[in-house]
Amino acid sequence: MKRFTILLLAFLSACLSPRPDLPYPVAAETRKLLVVYTGNLLAELKPCGCAKEEDQGGIERRMQYLNDIRKNKPNLLLVDTGDHFKEPTRQGKLKAKTLMTATEKMGYDAVALGERDLVYGSKFLENHSIPFIASNIALQNFPLPKTRIKKFSNGLKVAVLAIVDPELFYLKNHSGLSIADPEQIVSQEITGIQKTADIIVLLTHMEKEKALKYLDKDGVDIVINGHISSETDTVDMKPVYKAGKVFVQASPRGQKMGELHITLDKVGKITFEQRMVKLDSSINKDPEMLKLYESYNDEVEAMFFESLAAKRNKNKVSVYAGDTVCKTCHSVAHEKWSSSRHGRAYETLRKINKAFDPECLVCHVVGYNTDGGFISELDTPELKNVQCEVCHGAGKKHASAPAPGFGNNAHKACKRCHVKNHSPGFNYMQYWPKIKH
Repeated sequence: MKRFTILLLAFLSACLSPRPDLPYPVAAETRKLLVVYTGNLLAELKPCGCAKEEDQGGIERRMQYLNDIRKNKPNLLLVDTGDHFKEPTRQGKLKAKTLMTATEKMGYDAVALGERDLVYGSKFLENHSIPFIASNIALQNFPLPKTRIKKFSNGLKVAVLAIVDPELFYLKNHSGLSIADPEQIVSQEITGIQKTADIIVLLTHMEKEKALKYLDKDGVDIVINGHISSETDTVDMKPVYKAGKVFVQASPRGQKMGELHITLDKVGKITFEQRMVKLDSSINKDPEMLKLYESYNDEVEAMFFESLAAKRNKNKVSVYAGDTVCKTCHSVAHEKWSSSRHGRAYETLRKINKAFDPECLVCHVVGYNTDGGFISELDTPELKNVQCEVCHGAGKKHASAPAPGFGNNAHKACKRCHVKNHSPGFNYMQYWPKIKH
């Protein structure tokens, strides 16, 4: 009996010991992890609300989503693939500053750099406590870690790397910037962390086809890619599974939150379940982010009034006639316009407290930011709304000497404002009958 007991114990010990032939370490229990990912924000603080289909995203909903999910998902890794900013303008920098403050408060674990993140220089990034990571980027006077490792309460250790495509960066515009070969850097970094990390996440900032190749890289378990050339680009967010690994892409402009639900079973095998969560009106707005956005809005308003004096001096002579002059000869067309949404375009801005926002005004008044164009509702009330001259062109000369053929190419003006972000369902042949005149 004693001999039988010894043999039984030896057999059980062999069964429970790690198998040397397995390509992965044996875990004591099944463990779970949630990776939440964003990217391609392009300074989108809040959706403009012009179209219901595009009413997604924004810092207010993103923060609320994170607060809610953290209540039930303590083992959460939050990452971003880069490109937080857009154009380097005065208002753009104000948006960038607000977005960085919001990002600090959201508690990201790793944030990659995209080419647009350097439009204000590295000094701008230094002023914010954000866990930037750059595996193949070196910035003078702003050293960044090549790898970030996070250990979770369930014992999981996850390593995060971040690489960019050097071809996306224009080196002459970024002093003190050098970019190493991404593939070589990934190989070097993985060699050092592969034995200590249970899961390796690679953030890539490049075109999809280039990023997909990193699924074949030994040691990489997850590739999360982010890069768009324009805010109107369409992103394929369907996951790609290959040899027990997964590739996903971040939503444009933060409209959706990417979720990767990961299970590491008792023998170390990883399985994935991916979904995209719309940040639409079903998501509440976080009070702290509401206040932050209100502060941004106040600064935009102050900036607007500050610029009025210069515009008043510059816009003494106008090239625009205004709708009341157009009405003299085109009464039928004017009546049709008056009853259309174009005729009430400025009022929509007043309702949402945006009648001072340059990014909105340009598509709701006549000639904003052009000589002789709209200044403010007090200075140029006759140029409010989307009037005849928005489509047909400045008409003061035409009004004084009418001639056939003026503004024949008006339909070309539609696409300046009816872009995907504000009017995703726009189709000229369907929209024209609504305002036909």
